[in-house]
Amino acid sequence: MVKQFLKSHLGSIVAFAIVAIFVVWGYFSIQAAKSNAVTYSTEYEAPEGNVDSEDEGSYELVAQTDSLALYYNAAKGAIQVENLASGYLWKSICDDEVYELEGLNSQWAAYLQSPICISYNDLEKRDAGVKKLYGALNCNYLETEYIENGVSVTYGFLTPGIYVTIEYTLEDDQLVVRMPVDKIVEETKYALTTVELMPYFGASANEDADGNAIDGYLFYPDGSGAITTYANSGSRPSNVKVAYYYTYTNKTVSFDNLYDEDTYNRYTASMPVYGIKNGDNALFAMATEGEANTGVVVYASGYVVDLNHAGFELYTRNVYVVDMYSMSSSDSTTATGATVQRVDTNLIDEDKEVRYSFLSGDDADYSGMAATYREYLQETGQLTSVSLEAADMTLALTLLMGTTKEGMIMDEYITMTTFEQVEEILTRLKDAGVLNTETVLRAWQADYDDYEYWGPASSLGGKSGLKSLNEFVEENSSNSLYLESSFLMASSKTSGISETSDVAYDGINLEISMETFDGTNYYLLNPLKAFRRNQMLLKKLESYESYGVAYEDVGRYAYADFNVNATYTKGETVTQLQELLQATVDEERSVAVNGSNQYVLAAADYLYNLREDAYGLNVTDYAVPFVEMVVSGLIPYSTEGAGNLSYDLQTQKLKWIEYGAMPYFYLTYESALNLRDTSYDSVFSSTFDDWEETVVETYLEFAENLSCVWGRQMIDHAILSDDLIKVTYDNGTVIYINYTDEAESVDGVQVEANSYTVVEGGE
Repeated sequence: MVKQFLKSHLGSIVAFAIVAIFVVWGYFSIQAAKSNAVTYSTEYEAPEGNVDSEDEGSYELVAQTDSLALYYNAAKGAIQVENLASGYLWKSICDDEVYELEGLNSQWAAYLQSPICISYNDLEKRDAGVKKLYGALNCNYLETEYIENGVSVTYGFLTPGIYVTIEYTLEDDQLVVRMPVDKIVEETKYALTTVELMPYFGASANEDADGNAIDGYLFYPDGSGAITTYANSGSRPSNVKVAYYYTYTNKTVSFDNLYDEDTYNRYTASMPVYGIKNGDNALFAMATEGEANTGVVVYASGYVVDLNHAGFELYTRNVYVVDMYSMSSSDSTTATGATVQRVDTNLIDEDKEVRYSFLSGDDADYSGMAATYREYLQETGQLTSVSLEAADMTLALTLLMGTTKEGMIMDEYITMTTFEQVEEILTRLKDAGVLNTETVLRAWQADYDDYEYWGPASSLGGKSGLKSLNEFVEENSSNSLYLESSFLMASSKTSGISETSDVAYDGINLEISMETFDGTNYYLLNPLKAFRRNQMLLKKLESYESYGVAYEDVGRYAYADFNVNATYTKGETVTQLQELLQATVDEERSVAVNGSNQYVLAAADYLYNLREDAYGLNVTDYAVPFVEMVVSGLIPYSTEGAGNLSYDLQTQKLKWIEYGAMPYFYLTYESALNLRDTSYDSVFSSTFDDWEETVVETYLEFAENLSCVWGRQMIDHAILSDDLIKVTYDNGTVIYINYTDEAESVDGVQVEANSYTVVEGGE
């Protein structure tokens, strides 16, 4: 009877179930919307302003250490720092000695004299766009409190009812600037989104008061590191752009953006730092708390005013972009909407801290800045040392194992390097004298293209082949072997993934995803799910003790996730990724990381694909190996330039030497011709048989000539001319690198064309 009832009312039951699902979904959507609803006071009455714009005030000493003196101007809420060793005075705002203010419009004059600027949004009109206020023009309330070793200043912007407290203190040889989140006050519907901190701190013209050129530059975290010199200001195009670099990820996180790696990386900082060199003095700044929600802004001379300056932007809220999609009407006309910025109603619950070091003399350059950052990271446990024996040069390899070629009816698996062939490659190299290798196995899983973390493809030898190779590595401990996996991405074909609860969401409750032409969806994963997937991989690897894990994406992306099941701020994502890596360390497995985001440095045993150039803007003059100088001698690394894929191997070798990197090749056992019409068709020349002799010769050359600097710290990198480089190591070894087609003589040393000369112990 029940069966008959169900059968006769099946349509009604299904319809009721669908309605019930939508009702439940609607209820939870409303609750999620309520949690992000706008609430604010309408009873705010602004206090009377206490700032006199005509009062120039004076700078009074408020703190002093053996190396620094901190001065504060209570009328302007501004500071100055004196480097007592050199007597140089670093000013947080511009006066007429820095730049002639007369003639500037009121807004730009205020900008140059603002200790902070703020941006805010109207929560009642969330699509209205961002507004910016300048401290010297719009801050009409100042409150000063003198604290231990410094001063605490509250900047009140009375019209929007926003109050920001900044603490300036001296700690040993550094200026420490903090913005406590619990001292941000918002009295109305206006929500603070960004604080631009001391945008003109250390600003400099291109020439001094006597018209002499200033030997100076801006350093910023573009790629491996980039320099904009004051001397080249006259040769730049008229449309000088502002350069923005967002720590660990592009400001706009979308799957399309992440896939466009050049665009994504161009505006992403792997280390939250910048520097300013003014003659024999330099300032080096590093974000040390809340750095994941911090950006670097660089203004080269020529952007409205002829001043070179840089600074940090401190992001107080998650900001996301909404595309107002095109809409068609019945008469076939189309109205295209704009892209608007929306913000979370809640502040990011984290303090911000920035530290400034002041260098002088021979230390006042980007090499000194790298040494300063390296020392800070080591002292705070964020950069640890991997044991490196100076005599043992190492070869870096990536071996592509297999891939899939799409077919009309069925896809075809393409085997490029089996596990047995990996063993053969490493054996042949060892027999030829290659003593040590760092080898990443790429695409070793059966469904690598679908972001599976397990298991080994049967065409490559399956579990038995993986086991046999594990035993080989155990017997040949000089070969470090890493199984590469991706943990931050998934597709609709990835097993064990819920396309609703396991993926990352943006601020308007949409999955961060992309759909391809064949209907496959690709997703960013929730950080907690990424952590759990790594745990499952470690469990699978328990019977394969000799393998390390290579993380393809953990060192490249960090993002906020609004998934209601496990919500993460960007800073919380960084912490979760660090825990992911630490879990692997705790299992006593080696960790290789693709990329150099600062948060991976404490766990990494090997860094690969480090950038060996700057992405460059129209103001960039040259790239420097800042990232490499920070980690050199502590963590072995290879750069993105594979010898077999370079346009000129000799030039690539010189780049490895300049950047202190291992020689690196990206190889396959089978012919690279098999990769045509696959996602790896850019690997156009990779067959081991074709490259074996070159690989061995390159390694032996590096082992013979450069073992003296293997495992040593690069302490100085100097660009002597456009194509002549000098690199110095902590054991006194100096390497001269000549990229020109003619021999050069420098410091009494002859350097042949397209070659290098190693000067070890004066020889």
